[in-house]
Amino acid sequence: MNEIFFETVSISAVGMTLLFLALLALTGLMFLLTALTRERPAPPPSAPLPDDAGALRARAAAIGVALARAEQESAPAPPPAAETPVGGWRVFHHQRQMNPLVAPRRPR
Repeated sequence: MNEIFFETVSISAVGMTLLFLALLALTGLMFLLTALTRERPAPPPSAPLPDDAGALRARAAAIGVALARAEQESAPAPPPAAETPVGGWRVFHHQRQMNPLVAPRRPR
């Protein structure tokens, strides 16, 4: 009887030890994952640019706008959109979309 009791207690002790070690490993992995994926605070805003850099930035913006306007003026105008006739089914479905509160007709 003593041997059976000792064997039962030792198996239970090994099982409980493995269980708690697995739980500790799981919580350690959870802490590791949250540490790796945690959102970090945003860095403080950068210092304002000196006057020379601000002037260079404004000049670059003006050049970019001038180039875009010149490109737009030199491109040919797109052809006007051709008007397609609107069929009865399209009007019907468009009206159903615009007024969804009307109950649909059901066969009797």
